[in-house]
Amino acid sequence: MTQPPPPPSWFAQRFYAFKAFLKRQAPFAILAALLLAMGFVIFFNRIVVSINPGELGVLWRRLAGGTVLERTYSEGLHFILPFNRMYRYNVRNQKITDTLDVLTVDGLTVKVVYSIRYYLKSENLPLLHLKVGPNYADVVVKPEVRSTIRTIFGQYKPEEIYTSQRAIQEQVNQVAREKFQALYVALDGVPIHQIELPKVISNAIEEKLATQQRDKAYVYRMSIAKKEAARLQIEAQGIKNYNKTLGESLDPDLLRWYGVKATEQLSKSNNSKVVVIGGGKDGLPIILGRD
Repeated sequence: MTQPPPPPSWFAQRFYAFKAFLKRQAPFAILAALLLAMGFVIFFNRIVVSINPGELGVLWRRLAGGTVLERTYSEGLHFILPFNRMYRYNVRNQKITDTLDVLTVDGLTVKVVYSIRYYLKSENLPLLHLKVGPNYADVVVKPEVRSTIRTIFGQYKPEEIYTSQRAIQEQVNQVAREKFQALYVALDGVPIHQIELPKVISNAIEEKLATQQRDKAYVYRMSIAKKEAARLQIEAQGIKNYNKTLGESLDPDLLRWYGVKATEQLSKSNNSKVVVIGGGKDGLPIILGRD
């Protein structure tokens, strides 16, 4: 008579029970897997975040304190929970070009064309996101620069603006950089490309400057003429003094001596000639001949 098989072990019993459970729950497991796959596809952009070159990310956690202030997320791929959110910021050098109408100290309108060159620092990025937000350029960058330009141009008259553009440029850069230190944004500069005054004012200033330049040129020419007249006067006085001194030092005997010396030099030349001793005026020799 054959012996009955031994009862299965506890482990085998558990395994068979789990296998039977899976067979019973297979439709529900497949449905759950499909739901998870569909959820992953639907929320893919909320779970997998790609930060591009030149960008940094700031994470906002819905259930864990909001904005993460102690860290920024670098370039590359990051996985986050679907109910959190990653904000991406451009940290490259950026430029905004703007046109602004400002008033001078005497109430005239001046058109200013300028640019704002700035960039974001990684250590300031979480605070910038917390206190200002992604639209920081319209909230703080442009308004602060516009306020600076209006304030500085409002201290000058039109003719001062026309002649002091470099000084105004330096003043705008200095004041704007001081303001930006508290805005979590680093400022490279605010180059002013064009300052357009009212046409009537611009023409009047140009005519005034042209008249001033003509006056300066006239004064310069008069100064040169006066110096030249003084030089000629001094030169004439010198010639006069020289002739006077020379005339006082020459007597007839000295002149006859120079005449004899000159005749002696001429008589030594190779040209044919006839020398008449004492034939000239005051007894000087006469030389007759040709070259």
